[in-house]
Amino acid sequence: MKMWNTALAISMVAAMVAAPALAQDKTLNMIVIEGGDTTAMQAVVDAYTAAHPGTKINLQPYPFAQFFQVAELRLRSKDAGIDLVYVDAPLVASYASRGFLAPIDASIDTSSLVPAAIDAGKYDATQFALPINNSAQVLFYNKKLFADAGITAPDGLTAGQNASQAEVDTLGSSKRWTWEQVADAAQKLTVKDGGRTTQYGFTVEQFGELYQLQPLGESLGTDVIAPDGVTAKGYLDSEAWVKAGTYWHNLYNEWAVSPKSLGYGEAASLFGNGQLAMFAGGTWNLPILAQTGVDFGVAPFPYFEGGKVLTPTGSWYVGVNAASTNQAEAFDFAKFLTTSDEGTRVWFKALNQLPVSKPLLDEISTSADFDAFPSNVFRLGVYDSLNTAKARPVTAAYGQLQDAFRTAFVDMANGVAVTDALASAVQKFESAAARVAQ
Repeated sequence: MKMWNTALAISMVAAMVAAPALAQDKTLNMIVIEGGDTTAMQAVVDAYTAAHPGTKINLQPYPFAQFFQVAELRLRSKDAGIDLVYVDAPLVASYASRGFLAPIDASIDTSSLVPAAIDAGKYDATQFALPINNSAQVLFYNKKLFADAGITAPDGLTAGQNASQAEVDTLGSSKRWTWEQVADAAQKLTVKDGGRTTQYGFTVEQFGELYQLQPLGESLGTDVIAPDGVTAKGYLDSEAWVKAGTYWHNLYNEWAVSPKSLGYGEAASLFGNGQLAMFAGGTWNLPILAQTGVDFGVAPFPYFEGGKVLTPTGSWYVGVNAASTNQAEAFDFAKFLTTSDEGTRVWFKALNQLPVSKPLLDEISTSADFDAFPSNVFRLGVYDSLNTAKARPVTAAYGQLQDAFRTAFVDMANGVAVTDALASAVQKFESAAARVAQ
């Protein structure tokens, strides 16, 4: 009986010791974009939870086309069912200005991150989001289709070719194709069988999206909106944007070299099937294309002849929901994801996005591990991030700007007159921005 009592006492003590630990266990929820982003984030989650067994992190993925609306609705409703949220860089101001995000814990050391990326996560001088990665856009081209058509391909990086950072810098600074060259080649590379197009010359990965198309007009000298964040008149309807819009309109109508209404990921699929000769897209396509067997090259993102070389930049951040009841734990995971050597490397390896970690960027530029194709493509991203990258506008009405811009460019692709589409976008955005500013 005594032995039983002793055993019972021991078990009770053990339970009492264990109880606080169990009480401290936390489950975090994070909304992300489904697909490769979710896969990559899960890899980071697995690495984190292996070292933090008391924390569980559930990812809630949504399709890209729905993500922004879902995030807006859930944050606006103060939904405590999410702790961490994927934040597109220009939306930091929109979310922070309305109290959706908790200010980043001041104890988190961000000195290892690119200063410009850190600054893009601020609103009113306060840090509200941490950068997960940057992004780089390039021009993918099918070498065989160019050769079959007897057309000289762009200068670029290809299989079997090593390239130092200095050589890539030369490629980016002096061997970049113009949009005019893209259009000329695309018309020669488009193949029709009767009334059906069997091979397209060119397209963009993100159909109608501001992120990818912003450099078209801005390389000709005019921003999308004014610095005040609410004025589009004189900007989005300017001569520069009419020229850029006309080029876009012609891709789908006059020249008919681009397929209409592609969903996200469909450009890479067409390219991999040999039905598309060129597309502008992100470095995240590299592992996908490597599996297709297509002999492809990667050239710098184009610009308009006589215009300034500008390239898309900025990408995804992580923020902590202001309504979360698990903010301390959420900040700890955000810190691991964005500032730790392990977290940043796991993410980079899984998703092939340009890092914002300075040590990792230095490694890309100098290590022999990045000499060969396709790893050396990231050196092109390094060059553009330092020399040509143009951040998207900062405005509390960014979501409204993105929507108005997308509608205009989808309409132009479908045949709507350029000036009409841009005028409508100006009116739509300014009306929405005025409401946001109230």
